[in-house]
Amino acid sequence: MTPLAVVLAAAALAGCTPTTGGAVPDDGERAVVEWVYDGDTIRVDLAGESTRVRLLNVDAPEEPRDGQPGECLAAEATALLINLLPEGGEVVLVYDDVERDRYGRLLAGVYADGVLVNAELARAGLARPVVFDGNVRFLDEVEDALAEAEAAGVGMFDPAADCPF
Repeated sequence: MTPLAVVLAAAALAGCTPTTGGAVPDDGERAVVEWVYDGDTIRVDLAGESTRVRLLNVDAPEEPRDGQPGECLAAEATALLINLLPEGGEVVLVYDDVERDRYGRLLAGVYADGVLVNAELARAGLARPVVFDGNVRFLDEVEDALAEAEAAGVGMFDPAADCPF
């Protein structure tokens, strides 16, 4: 069973309805995962160039860095993204109107095995919807996924998580 299949099965057991094997938009670009920075940023090999990618329309809790403490569920969000996007795995990057942020990162919907990974982070209750530079292409799917997480009481909606969201 692939890491994505394991995560999707766990989400289904938690009462969430993961998106499985849907159609990837035709305007995507193939890349290979090099590594995961945190719950919403990865590095990929895109046409032979190592490129940072910020997942569009999701905002995961921040990992500790620069002497700042990490946010609640940051480690869980990063671990989920590592499981969804293992090093060497192929992904399809799909863009919106504005392709790069002020830090030079590509802004993309990231598909693995036909699944929008951005939405799966929200479905697990480990990322909130967000809009960057007016890009809203994946916002509805992310918002719907977060509503599923809330209904299932997972991630940030799990009372045991005790997160100040």
